[in-house]
Amino acid sequence: MLAAWQVMVIAIAAVAAITAWVWRAHGRRTALAMLAFAAVALTCVWISYEVAPVEAWRRGSLARSLAVFALPGAAAMGLAIALALRGSTSRGRLLLPWRAWLYLACLWASPALLLWASQLAPFTSADVGDVSFANSLWWAGTSISVYVAIPVLYAVTVRQRVRSYGLSLGFVKSEGILIALIAPVMLVVVWLVSADERFQVVYPFYDYESGVDSTFVKLLVFEAAYGATFIALEFFFRGFLVFAGIPILGVHAVPAMAFAYCLLHLGKPMPECASSLIGGLVLGYVALQLRSIAAGVVTHLTIAWGMDAFVISRA
Repeated sequence: MLAAWQVMVIAIAAVAAITAWVWRAHGRRTALAMLAFAAVALTCVWISYEVAPVEAWRRGSLARSLAVFALPGAAAMGLAIALALRGSTSRGRLLLPWRAWLYLACLWASPALLLWASQLAPFTSADVGDVSFANSLWWAGTSISVYVAIPVLYAVTVRQRVRSYGLSLGFVKSEGILIALIAPVMLVVVWLVSADERFQVVYPFYDYESGVDSTFVKLLVFEAAYGATFIALEFFFRGFLVFAGIPILGVHAVPAMAFAYCLLHLGKPMPECASSLIGGLVLGYVALQLRSIAAGVVTHLTIAWGMDAFVISRA
């Protein structure tokens, strides 16, 4: 089991490698901006696990959760606004189109909303027999609703096509085999990681062995909802936040998205939280290159279902 400092060293090394690639592909300024977003995100991770333990505040109020990350969050948002202003056609004025402000609001508010919603557990033993199953489906349903509703409402408001948010399959002929190879590679990684006790305590989200009316069929139902949640998640982060952000932030929309995505993982095992930044950056740039969220969907479904299956088999 890796110590916190070892996780951070690996994450920093991965960020350095991605920065080098971005420097070559998109230039020095773009690479430095990405590095700034990554530095703020990793600061958030370090704070939440080593300075102010995440479990001490995440189950508290939304206001308290936001307060913990007020300064690093404000720094990231300030950077996003500065980058948007730099690319704005309103040169010489501190003005942004209302569409840009709406996008930035979605970028900042969505992780906070999802963090808060994920802690809601409306069902008790007085309401249902299998509390874990009911609350797990509640979490999946509310998450999918947020992931889908915000992009759709944004697209309608600014008159964009929802399909333009990475829902293209035009890459299949040229990159389909490469995408298919993601699953077996990720399964090997997930198998190794699933041996870590920190992951065995968290997964699966649905504790099918403890419920009064728990059955294996319910586990399969949950896993189907779980998979749908991650498809919706990819649509939101690698689809909406990247492609709707391109007209506003340019290629900087990718690290801005990765920052928000990393915040969403606070409270999960630290290696997962830190690696979510790396995964967010890599999958974001891949989505931008392929104009599709397919790589992210395959990766996420493999990790999600693989982790649950391996943890259950190890138990």
